[in-house]
Amino acid sequence: MALSYRKRGAVWHARGTVRVGRETVEVREFSTGCSARADAETVGAEEEARIRREQLEGDAGRTRRLTIADAFAAYLSRPKKPAPYDLHRIAALNEAIGHCSLAEAAAAWREWSALHPTHSAGTAARTKALLAAAINHHADAMGLPPARLPRIKNASPDRVAYLTAPERAAMLRAYNPHAACVVLVLAYQGMRSREATVLDWRNVDLRAGELFIPGEGAKSGRGRSAPMHPRVAMLLCGMWHAAGQPSAGRVFLSSRGEPYADTRGKGGNPLKQAHATACKAAGVSDFRLHDWRHDWATRMVRAGVDLVTLMQLGGWASLAMVKKYAATDARHMAESIRRIA
Repeated sequence: MALSYRKRGAVWHARGTVRVGRETVEVREFSTGCSARADAETVGAEEEARIRREQLEGDAGRTRRLTIADAFAAYLSRPKKPAPYDLHRIAALNEAIGHCSLAEAAAAWREWSALHPTHSAGTAARTKALLAAAINHHADAMGLPPARLPRIKNASPDRVAYLTAPERAAMLRAYNPHAACVVLVLAYQGMRSREATVLDWRNVDLRAGELFIPGEGAKSGRGRSAPMHPRVAMLLCGMWHAAGQPSAGRVFLSSRGEPYADTRGKGGNPLKQAHATACKAAGVSDFRLHDWRHDWATRMVRAGVDLVTLMQLGGWASLAMVKKYAATDARHMAESIRRIA
């Protein structure tokens, strides 16, 4: 049968079937948004034409009409939300290539890659995986085949920066007193700067010697516990007593006595200027604030910590993300192979 119409309240609704060749498509009841039957039938005729066109064009026609922005909208509507850091990536991707159709996904990814030639292999891979996840989630819901994105080419290699012992000591001495406390945690716990700057006393267990890093502060979106390094335990114990033994509240405050701003998804870092000043004073170049995490991971591996433990302590999502720290120079590899009896 064709579409039939009935009035519900002041608005006409339509339902029925549309036959295209040997196929019959069932149309669930939908509101035409019209109070006059003639107008409702016009809307129904347009819907019938759309269904016939899609059936005749097949998957290719449907992918030309659906956009990457549609895919992101569907992806964000899932009960499980992306990690906070991925929301920033989605916004950037949507602004740059959201207008492209799903049929143009491969070309859209090439366009994005050309606009970001300096992205590391890790950043490029994570961004591509996020785009593919959104597109394929929407494609699966619409009964379409998954998208195939081109391989990542010309991505700059993952950065692994670390300091010599004298450089590390000089850097830790060079920070202003407020930033120095946060950076000590970066240097000896391997935390991300945002995880450290928003650390709360509720998540510091001085008796057990453990820190808990909540999932909302972690790049992976998962929380984790980690034992405190002795230097960190000593620092936090002193700060806790000096602050009046608080049970809650931010651990670290800025030079103004205020909590550090939450810059998640906004770019920038509240410690950026203090870090630049410390680098200049210590005579260290090409060392970013996030490189403290690389420096910590490199030292952990050189101390004999296995990669699974390192992954858990640092809050990485997979072993693939920590393999780059496995052997940072030939001397370390030589030391490792000589351990075999």
